[in-house]
Amino acid sequence: MGRDAPVLVVGAEGLLGGAVAACLAERGVEVRGTTRRPTAGLLPLDLAAAPSTWLLPERLQAAVLCAAVTSTAGCRSQPAAARRVNVDATVELAGRLVAAGVRVVFPSTNQVFDGAAAHVAADAARCPRTEYGRMKAEAEVAILGLGTLATVVRLTKIIHRGMPLFAGWRQALGRGQPVQPFADLPLAPLTPGFAAAALVAALDRGTAGVIQVSATADVTYPDVALRMAHAAGQASGLVQPVSVAAAGAAIEHVPLYTTLDTTTLRERLGLEPPGPWAAVDAICGE
Repeated sequence: MGRDAPVLVVGAEGLLGGAVAACLAERGVEVRGTTRRPTAGLLPLDLAAAPSTWLLPERLQAAVLCAAVTSTAGCRSQPAAARRVNVDATVELAGRLVAAGVRVVFPSTNQVFDGAAAHVAADAARCPRTEYGRMKAEAEVAILGLGTLATVVRLTKIIHRGMPLFAGWRQALGRGQPVQPFADLPLAPLTPGFAAAALVAALDRGTAGVIQVSATADVTYPDVALRMAHAAGQASGLVQPVSVAAAGAAIEHVPLYTTLDTTTLRERLGLEPPGPWAAVDAICGE
């Protein structure tokens, strides 16, 4: 990746897009970020709007398509609206960029699989069980069909301190109040920074196809809560796990595993996958 032309980051106001933009800027690469909300310093681009309204910068070298409807509940409750963004508009935008000679990196998700097995291989058959996963799987196929300028980077769950669930747990545990995490819900957590570094490395290496980025192992939400309780100096008894079913939670699918095989990450990008505690520890404590 050179510095003679900017990189477009679609959805630069979001968590992942912002981390990608910051990572590129640290490397001295010019960034053109977009947003669907009026934001100083960012270009307007709303994937929910008609493609005829999109105004793309000229002379781009690459683009990272971070904008998406990522809420699984939102995708399930409003599938038509979410599909317009996550599939139709994203594929249309990727096609335009590739036709102009721009390398495209598309962040995807472990939810293109059903979670029945751990460390799923990059070339395993897609078998999504959530509406969000189905949309990402469809977009993957279309974008990979654009040829050697297209890269799909599958990511496991990105967590950060500002997530309402974890912020609420920190506050409750700090006050000595119990929390009830789901005992049967796994995650292989990544920090925004590591996910962004992998996306930028995919741009830098110019690799096509599928790259998978995952923590080395799954942990459970009670594991996370116990780590928080310890960081807060509180008793482990404040963590009171419950099952998804017992809580009556409206969760579309409960996987057994969320990890992905990271051979592509190591061999094609030269990055070592992190253990799960790196991301967990980043959200614990004050």
